[in-house]
Amino acid sequence: MYDVRADAATNRLYIDLTGRVDEPEMAEAADETLAEAEKLLSGFDIINDLGGFRPPSPEAAKPIKVAQGKLKEMEMNRTVRVVDDETSQVVVNAFERRSRDVGYNGEQAESIDKAEQMLDEDDTSGFGS
Repeated sequence: MYDVRADAATNRLYIDLTGRVDEPEMAEAADETLAEAEKLLSGFDIINDLGGFRPPSPEAAKPIKVAQGKLKEMEMNRTVRVVDDETSQVVVNAFERRSRDVGYNGEQAESIDKAEQMLDEDDTSGFGS
């Protein structure tokens, strides 16, 4: 299951992935993510809530990497991944590996509120180019 929304007021893209997402749904989520990102200005930030997300199959994970590359091309600024006690370290490592492969580093927070606070502080320590 997924939910994606752009917030033009904060220039942020919110992505929520929960449970196990199969290949067709992941492709749909990736397409929707890119469509929502088009509503934002360059330099937008992403808050990606991975709480409760289960590792997808290798085939289902392919659209994630493609979308990450396109978001980088769209000149996104920072990504903060929200992880909790139920977030698999496999998921965290996979997202970080894919993002490094396309040229950026993500940051981590324990809640959406904390992620928003990190971005509001305008600290670019986690942003990689």
